[in-house]
Amino acid sequence: MMRDLFQIRNYKLFLFNMTLLGMAVSLTAPFLVIFMTETHGMPTSTYGIFMALVAVGSFFMNTVIGRKSDALTFDRKYLIIAALVMMVIAFASFLVIGNVWFLAPAYILFASLGAPAMPQLYASARESINAYRSSIAVLANTVLRSMFSFGFLFGPLIGSVLLGVYGFQGLFTGTVIMFIAVLGLSFLIKPAAKKEVRKTDFEIKTYEEPKAPNLLKNRTLLLPFVAFTMLHVGQWMYLLNMPLYVTNYLGEPESAVGILASLCAGLEVPLMITIGLIAGKISSKSLMIIGGFLGSMYFLSIGIFDDFTAMVIGQLPLALFLAVLLGLGISYFQDLLPQFPGYASTLFANAMIVGQLLGNLLGGMAGDTVGVENSFFISGGFLFVAFILFFFTKSELKKGEV
Repeated sequence: MMRDLFQIRNYKLFLFNMTLLGMAVSLTAPFLVIFMTETHGMPTSTYGIFMALVAVGSFFMNTVIGRKSDALTFDRKYLIIAALVMMVIAFASFLVIGNVWFLAPAYILFASLGAPAMPQLYASARESINAYRSSIAVLANTVLRSMFSFGFLFGPLIGSVLLGVYGFQGLFTGTVIMFIAVLGLSFLIKPAAKKEVRKTDFEIKTYEEPKAPNLLKNRTLLLPFVAFTMLHVGQWMYLLNMPLYVTNYLGEPESAVGILASLCAGLEVPLMITIGLIAGKISSKSLMIIGGFLGSMYFLSIGIFDDFTAMVIGQLPLALFLAVLLGLGISYFQDLLPQFPGYASTLFANAMIVGQLLGNLLGGMAGDTVGVENSFFISGGFLFVAFILFFFTKSELKKGEV
């Protein structure tokens, strides 16, 4: 079955692009807060607002582009190219703008305009997958998403080397070069081969382009969106408080945080591919239920055991949870909305954005009010509620529901 993936048009190119995109995003991600707070003197609370505005802008652009993209007459790759140009400008702004009050709005604007790059890349891949054989879509999407995670294994390492040798100028220059590489390769994307169906004169006159469903008005769509958002809220709360918990509460060295992160990332990629191979035999919904339950149990166990060794052991269920969430999430929404691959990919991306925004805000509040050692009970609670919600979701919208 893995051989079939490489028969899909553009698939090798999509794999390479997703790996480079993962590296480009992760090059700067761990160090941006340091740059803005220490180099430019931005207060931590202001930085939180700054990133919240990026999330809101990205959500808005993803929604607008996602709803319109499936009805466009020109090749989707031009949307990807335009978004990547915006990302190049966004990170180049760190190199050319010295005043933080001009830099922050510029980054918010261009990063928001560049946000549709990833969901549109997924949508373009899904069109090529469907043109070849839609039955392997889950495996193809999962392997594709695993390459993004694979990029995350190397991005922070390369970023730390660039930062150590060349400083922040080298870090942002490397990020810009990486995005330019993805941009150049995106020009090579060929349109998915589509079967043309001859319509009668009556069909041509009466045919109307289907409209993407409204998220807020469609319960069948809103329920899984809320569930996915809650999964991301719990995950981002964990990511915010875990380093402080390990170092300040458990008294472990900072290297222990790196051990947990590297172990989880190392387990995540092979688990994603394995899940993609078995996904044809088990529904995405069932796997989401299993993943949500395992993730919630891991988060709850942190507060119960208060032990670093238990956290190391828990990286396996955590990696499995993340492999399901990040590897199958995109396929889940695309299967839910098979007529709208662009809009479906956007819903997945927006659930992640909203979850990240709320998770960071709630994670900080939980750490301050109940303590980092108790914040994981709240994280686990979000995942457990999402686990319950998935029992009430559907596998695909019916025509009348669209």
